[in-house]
Amino acid sequence: MQHADQIRKSKSDNGLAFYALESIGLLVTAALVYACLHQGLFFPSTWQWISIWFPAVLLVLWLITTNRASNSAELMYNHIPIVFIPLFIALIYVWHLQFGNPVSVNGTRDSLMPFFIISVFAAGCCILGQSIGGKKWLSAGFQLTGWLMTLSGLLAVCGLLVLPNAVMRTDDPLLSAYGARLAGLVEYPNAYGVLVGMFFLERLASAASACSSSPAGELRKVAGTALGLFPAATALLISESRGAWLALLLSALALLLLQRQGRRLPLLCASAPPLLCAALAHQALAGAALAPAPLPGLMLLAGGEIAALALALLLHAMLARGHRVAAACMALAALTGAAGLVYHTAISRITSGATWFAREAMWRDAVLYGLRSPWLGHGGDAWKHAVYTVQSTPYIGTEVHSGYLELFLDTGVMGLMLMLLLFAYILRLLLRHSRETIPVCLIVMLHGAVDFDFSYPLFWMLLVLIAAWKLPVQRL
Repeated sequence: MQHADQIRKSKSDNGLAFYALESIGLLVTAALVYACLHQGLFFPSTWQWISIWFPAVLLVLWLITTNRASNSAELMYNHIPIVFIPLFIALIYVWHLQFGNPVSVNGTRDSLMPFFIISVFAAGCCILGQSIGGKKWLSAGFQLTGWLMTLSGLLAVCGLLVLPNAVMRTDDPLLSAYGARLAGLVEYPNAYGVLVGMFFLERLASAASACSSSPAGELRKVAGTALGLFPAATALLISESRGAWLALLLSALALLLLQRQGRRLPLLCASAPPLLCAALAHQALAGAALAPAPLPGLMLLAGGEIAALALALLLHAMLARGHRVAAACMALAALTGAAGLVYHTAISRITSGATWFAREAMWRDAVLYGLRSPWLGHGGDAWKHAVYTVQSTPYIGTEVHSGYLELFLDTGVMGLMLMLLLFAYILRLLLRHSRETIPVCLIVMLHGAVDFDFSYPLFWMLLVLIAAWKLPVQRL
């Protein structure tokens, strides 16, 4: 009798833990969507609400999942760096508030909370990342983020979605070759380019895997994985972010080198069709200053998607039937054509070096200022409050345009080393369990060196989500 009661109690606990785990998955996904819809949580007003309800609800759900059967506490603590490094960075800001003399008390307080949110978010992701059901939620969260960012931007360009700041318009040729750049939901073209670039690289790795493992007649899997490539590539091109383009190029090269023997050609064949069609769409949309008539714009995007899928399936069929040389020639021709189509935009953006020279002067001044307090920095928003007193030459804006340098100014060498330790841990984790996912994180880590991507908590959230997503399964 006692044994039967124990069995019933165990089943009840397992059932409760299952529903709590599903609720954590829903909570994590909801937090990502909330971040997407609120400028990537860039402004303090966007994360003040989430900083209250997200930790509280997650704590309750985690306590429900903590039992002998699920052992979620042990699972979460198996990967302490993902959870605790952001918390340690937050503690440096706490130290400034309690014992230091920060340049800005309000700025330090505002910089503290995002890292606390990231730490709590990472805990939720780690609970999910070591179970099969939890991984489905992490995968869904990433895919939803990618599709939401991509489609909202393209629909805004076509005038089918009203987003007032989704397109940045300027008459300055140094900022845009065609006078308009897609900024999407984050309202900043460079950050938007990196976000859709992450989505493109993840879909490209999946499409290459499907292309190399599926037989000639199995087209549904190949089409499903390739579906997001054309819209993501189009959104990336019309963002006109040269930094995002360069980071994507280097990350794609890393993806090519990380492919196992025999999978490099499928990767080229998977990337060529969407890039060629995206380059054609870029020509048309940029020529219309990202303001086409709604119906023609929508038809252009739909036609590009259909053409990209048709060409991708053709190349897959050629590979599956052993026509590797012909497939390689077609893929290289498509990639060459894509490069030729975007040459004008690329060369005009790359050769406009005025903004680079301004950033070089800014970085030099920032390093000298950071060396005044090298170990723990000057507190939150240090550069924004000190820029006009330390600048050697005038430059526009109060962002330092380097995520690593900004954290060094705020938290010193200690904070910067913690950041690098977290990134090294994530890359090591992916190298062991999911090599093809490394470029998805690499594009953020590279571009963050030349822009303020890490001022958006959304980027940190995606990095820890990807790391948790690729953790080995330790429970069903």
